[in-house]
Amino acid sequence: MIEKILIGITLFVVTSVIAYLFRMRQLYVVAPKLYRHASISEQGVLCELIVFNKGNQVEENIKVELDPDLNVELLAANSDDILLKNSTLNIERLHKGKDLSVMLLIENGRFDSTKIVSITSKLTDGKVLKKEDELPPNFAKAFIAAVLFIGFFPAVTYSSAAYEKLNEIYVKSQLESLYKKGWSNLENYYYSDIKVSYSNTEFPISFKNSQTEKDCYQFRVYNKTALPMTVTSSGIFYESISLKPLTKGVIKVQLHKSEKLSFKFSIKVAEEFIHSINYDLKQ
Repeated sequence: MIEKILIGITLFVVTSVIAYLFRMRQLYVVAPKLYRHASISEQGVLCELIVFNKGNQVEENIKVELDPDLNVELLAANSDDILLKNSTLNIERLHKGKDLSVMLLIENGRFDSTKIVSITSKLTDGKVLKKEDELPPNFAKAFIAAVLFIGFFPAVTYSSAAYEKLNEIYVKSQLESLYKKGWSNLENYYYSDIKVSYSNTEFPISFKNSQTEKDCYQFRVYNKTALPMTVTSSGIFYESISLKPLTKGVIKVQLHKSEKLSFKFSIKVAEEFIHSINYDLKQ
């Protein structure tokens, strides 16, 4: 009995820490390279500046403020979502685990990490690093790896299943109302960019009604994202619906009479594809 209580407390502590770390935002900026000679400018120097999103959430409206006394020109970037205005770099969006690199021309003065005043986003204040070696790992993944390494789970064979179970518990706690309605297998959805457009009580798909004489069931689809969305269902036939941003539609799913009232959906927005989303119709 005591052993079970200790195991329960340990699981609660570990899942609570993981939940906290998964919500933690990790936004960083570093200037790893300085080129002192630039053929395009007699007095200027070239500098590479990299912004990292090491967290598990999308960062929006990122602003990197540089020393206003510097004369800065944006020469190149590996993304179209960046704009230099005065001495501030504005980045529209940076996905989880991604980084963005820019090349700057500094016409006056030297440049190092002290010339980066701050980095902020819509929901967090980031950190300026002196060098790329200081960049930390994703804290949630590092914690899970550490727990597995010290032998919390006795066999390496179960490490993947343990991670998935902990992750499932956390997602269920965050999307409790959706699970109560019959939705399940929402882990990939929860950490997707699609989820950013919906609250924890909302979902792109919802049950509308059924036409029992035809074993046909209707679901509403609401695309709240800024990109086209395609929703596909599997029944007797594969049915799909494509919606423009901020539009609604209805998708019909037909089942055999003998089949359990269980449905599978997939959602595709841009390059992001989430499959095997389950819905069980409450009897």
